[in-house]
Amino acid sequence: MNVRGWLINLYPRSWRERYGDEFEILLEECLRSPFDVLDVMLGALDAHLELSQEKNWRSMNMINKLRSTILFVFAAYIAFIIAGFSLTGLMDDSQLVPLTRSNPVLSASWTAIEAGSVIGLLAIVIGGAPLAWTIIRRAFTSQRRDLRLLLVPPAALFLLAAYFFGMVYFAFNSHVLDQPSPLGRALMWGLIAVFVAGAIASTAAVWTLISHTDVEQETFQLMGKPATFKLYEFAYRPAVIASAAMIVMFVSTIIWGRLAYSLRPDLFTGNMGVMMTSTRGSFAFTLIVMAFAVSLACIGIFRARSSRMKS
Repeated sequence: MNVRGWLINLYPRSWRERYGDEFEILLEECLRSPFDVLDVMLGALDAHLELSQEKNWRSMNMINKLRSTILFVFAAYIAFIIAGFSLTGLMDDSQLVPLTRSNPVLSASWTAIEAGSVIGLLAIVIGGAPLAWTIIRRAFTSQRRDLRLLLVPPAALFLLAAYFFGMVYFAFNSHVLDQPSPLGRALMWGLIAVFVAGAIASTAAVWTLISHTDVEQETFQLMGKPATFKLYEFAYRPAVIASAAMIVMFVSTIIWGRLAYSLRPDLFTGNMGVMMTSTRGSFAFTLIVMAFAVSLACIGIFRARSSRMKS
């Protein structure tokens, strides 16, 4: 099977039956680079998230791209939380803390990271609140089985809290975390594993719920008056803000790390990273995850922007 045939088969069967012939001709004319292949693959995701066969192609394409953008940015921010967990672990009880406080550029870079995390979180909450409320409200009026996925994020949070407090209780009584030990490391690695697994499961649950819910627009009662929101259009600008915040945090982390290393390279030697892992390796992991998250968010934003400009 050639590349064009493989790409077409990524799309749903109903979509291929309706648009396959025209799409194959389009691929023959426009498939010129790896970026074109990537866009076609992401278009397949849009097709799987299709809202309705009754919509015209232009409207449906824009809505699907907006929806996948929201999902991309949400997934990217979850990845950023994991990166932030790693970066905080690098700073915890480290000489990097007084070094950062004593240097104006380091302090400003770290402040930018903290401010970006707050702004990004607020943007995600504001942009996603109407969408989340719509899904939750429909949970009480629908018989869809996948709405049970609403329980995944709180369940993940509960398991993380239970593990953490159980670990603290055990450590307090056994003093196993007072000094490095195989058991202590295993407990801490378990905490990280529960956190990462919960983040991945929650992201997958939210992704599935949104992709299976027709929520192009919804009407809410605000101060006694009805207000209709085009949910994906409403969430687009907060998604842009969250993506910009992630870019600022990524650049600030690079500046902070580069300057801190130039001032005190000795602080980046040894095993002072998360869970006493390599300091340099832990910081490199942070940058890799941040770079992945920024790329994912930017791909979604640029695709949605191009679609909105054409509409």
